[in-house]
Formats: sequence, structure tokens, C-alpha cells
Amino acid sequence: MVLYSEPEQTRSRIAELAQYMSSHVLGDDGFCCGRESACRASALRRQGTSFWRGQLSHVGQHYDLVENGRPWRVLVLGMETGRERELVTLAERSLEQQPVISGDPRGRKPHMKGTASALRLAFGRTPGPDRRGELLELANTPEPVHVMDAYALVNMRLCSAVATGTTSSRGTPVMTTNCLPHLAATVRILAPTLCILQSGPARAGIDSLVTQVRLQGSNLEHVHLAGVPVYLASFMHPHQQGRNSPQNWGRSFSTPYLDSVVTPAIQAARHLHFS
Repeated sequence: MVLYSEPEQTRSRIAELAQYMSSHVLGDDGFCCGRESACRASALRRQGTSFWRGQLSHVGQHYDLVENGRPWRVLVLGMETGRERELVTLAERSLEQQPVISGDPRGRKPHMKGTASALRLAFGRTPGPDRRGELLELANTPEPVHVMDAYALVNMRLCSAVATGTTSSRGTPVMTTNCLPHLAATVRILAPTLCILQSGPARAGIDSLVTQVRLQGSNLEHVHLAGVPVYLASFMHPHQQGRNSPQNWGRSFSTPYLDSVVTPAIQAARHLHFS
């Protein structure tokens, strides 16, 4: 396997995404989304809810990868960060990834443990607790690159509504709908080849952006997402089903859902793309 990145192309994408977000969501002049009041009102109808604005995406420095001559750009899509923190820029969001990148894989929270497993699969590895399995040997870098420096982490909602003091989501359909134009712009700029959904409701939430659907097996479709051709792998959230749920695939490096649902779908996407 010959694998290299195109960091200049990635920097160009990040600059374009930053420009869009500065004009439409969050920039140097603060939060500017014109849909805030409607989203906030929809969430705060429920008592005990707090609303947190402007939580942007992470785009790794080596997002634009080329494997055996073919572009391979991996985007992980969730619903929201679910954190009681706001006005998080693209640069700050990427900094938040660094403790996860440098930490022991076995010590991660289930969400990021599941994300790492999905990324290992996306880059032709298998899930596991070894750090070595998370490092990519690139032809154009002197040192290996971590898989989390080679993907984008995006949420459907760029604001979070949560039960106050928790990470329990209280996001609303209004919030999802109002954020879709921002998601569409993000997808067009990043142009992923593989999109991994990490939420049960996410597939329905993006349906208005999806056209030209071709089923490719269980949990895998080839679609146009906001006009971008992409393999779309749809899974449950790695952790939110409950600690003992069989669908909680982030609790370990081998679970029934990870082994029988996530692994074959991502491996199929790689096979179809690279064959």
C-alpha cells in the first residue's frame, strides 16, 4: 500500500471552511448564525435545558489522503458535541483532539474508543488497543501520522442543547433542519469519499441532502450527499445506547455490533472504492 497526504489541499479546505463559518456561524466577530433564536426557543421549551452556541468541526492536517493513487477522505458525522461549552473555533476543536491522539487507546471514553475503531477500519486496519495500529506510514512525512490527524469530525448541529449539567441531548428537529445548510456547505468543501454516521437518528436527519441512493449492503449506501458522491456507512452512536446494550460498540475493541455491523460495512466500502 502506498499512502500519502496532500496537506496543502487540506489547508486550502480548512481556510475555505473557516471563511464560510466566519460568515455564517462563528468567526472573529463572534456568533452570527441568523437561525439562533429559533433553535434556542425550540430547545428551551423544555425545562432544565441549556443551549450552547457555535461548536465547530475538526479537520485533521492530513485529511486529504491518497491510497494507491486514489483519494480517500474520511469524515465522521455525529449529531452534536453535547458539551456545555460554546464559541469553539475550528482550531480549538482540533486542539481538543490532541489529548485523545496522544493518550492510551485503552483509556479513552467509549465514544472516542469507537471512533478510533472505525478509523482503523477505514484505513485498512482492525480495531485493537495497540497505539501502533493507529499510526499511518505516509510516504511524504518523516514520522507516522495518527488516524485522528487524518480525518474530519463534523456534527449535524453546530449548537448543542442538553439537559443542564449533563451531556444528555435535548436537540430538536428545528435545530437539525436549521443546521442542514451549514452541513451541506461543509460536505461540499471537504468532499469526503467515506462518511461514517455515528447516530441512529442521523441518517433520517440528513435525508433531504441525500440523492442517487444505491444500497451496497447492510448499513452501507453509495449516495450523493449535498451533491458529493460518497460511501455512507450508518451506525448507532458508539456509547449512547446504555452501558450494557449490545449496540454499545465503543465499550471495547471487540463487541457484537462492532464485529458484525461496523466492521463489514466499512470493509465493504474500502473494497468497493479501491477495487
